[in-house]
Amino acid sequence: MPENTTPACLQDEATDVPDWLNATYVEQMLRCAFKDASIKVRKLSVYYAVPKGNNYASIIFRIGVTYHSQLQYETTRTFIVKGMITEGIPGEKLRQYDVQRKEMDVYQFVVPELKQLMTSIGEPGELYPTALIVDREREVIVFKDLAPDGYRMVDRTQGMDMVHMKMAIKLMAQMHAGSLRMREQQPTIFESYNRSIVTRQTDAFYPMFVHIFNALTDEVGKWGAEWEYYHVKLQQLAPNFVEYAQRVIDNDPASDELCVFVQGDLWVNNFLFQYDAQGAPVDVVVLDFQFCTYGTPMIDFCYLFYTSARDDIRQSCFDELLQYYYYELVGYARRFQYRGKLPTLFQFLQQAQRKMFFAVYSTFIALPVQMNDNTEDADFEALMCSDERARNFKRMIVENPKYQPILRGLLPQFDRKGLLDKLDSLD
Repeated sequence: MPENTTPACLQDEATDVPDWLNATYVEQMLRCAFKDASIKVRKLSVYYAVPKGNNYASIIFRIGVTYHSQLQYETTRTFIVKGMITEGIPGEKLRQYDVQRKEMDVYQFVVPELKQLMTSIGEPGELYPTALIVDREREVIVFKDLAPDGYRMVDRTQGMDMVHMKMAIKLMAQMHAGSLRMREQQPTIFESYNRSIVTRQTDAFYPMFVHIFNALTDEVGKWGAEWEYYHVKLQQLAPNFVEYAQRVIDNDPASDELCVFVQGDLWVNNFLFQYDAQGAPVDVVVLDFQFCTYGTPMIDFCYLFYTSARDDIRQSCFDELLQYYYYELVGYARRFQYRGKLPTLFQFLQQAQRKMFFAVYSTFIALPVQMNDNTEDADFEALMCSDERARNFKRMIVENPKYQPILRGLLPQFDRKGLLDKLDSLD
């Protein structure tokens, strides 16, 4: 059981560690998590778990702990400590999205039930990181570190190939199907999950949406006469862009359209893959429930597909992977003994078409931020503010030479689907 090797992923030690994250706190945490009051911490080191530019809404540390107890010899293990940014503009904005309360609730109440459902059909696995401690006083969650077990992220600048995409989509379908069964048993369980990244509950992120969209529109306007058609369409789209995205999030209580518990920020950096000796992925875990909500599965599907698939897949495999998702969803819902009504494939595709605008949001707003590989100015305030540094950052991300070919390929596709037209065409 003891793990005496420290994973190779440890970076330089963190310099801005909160005062409470000390040996005394970690010792108490381990005693509680492992139900062993004899645990003594001998050494604690704190590192950054996520490089700058890879996460905007959280503070994530990897801690290396050397400890011993009456039940085991001295051992060194690592854990992940995740908290919320609380200061300044980022803290003010994130409070309006209730991100930390939601994520603590998910790991304490929802994830254990989703894992239990998978175990009940004979498919146990990691699925989601194990939360050892949910500390509501300090608003942090302490997780088992999966890095020593070989889990790692796909390179976000390269995206997922078809094997990785299908594994991610299958896990997404398992989560969504599990939520159908959970809501059938507990009808109110997801009522408090109502603030995704795009929401009518607060407009705190709207400046980011508007500024990035305007920077993108200006950039397309520089591409020459052959792109003027799309430049005009984007200019006409601008006044209603946020409203279009909100309509994807809206749920009609009188409708029989499929709704599930969605992760809400489902992109490549929120998956960890485990690989075999030949380098083939054999398992996948999904992370991060800060922007989870209850709504159409197209929130997760479009976000994952348009932000995280390799570009050859992104340009040509949408229909194939959407059908793959549908059959995985239906299959797992039946295995979980969900008794509610499920749409036929034809009905599901009709519902999907009505929510397709999230493909535009994901491509125009989320993707350029996530593809940014210049991390010098990459922070939350650069996304939210309107000063010169922030404006330069937004121009820079849409001018990214890796992003622009993707945008050039998808603009005609979105236009053919009617996604760049007047609001009336989406009703």
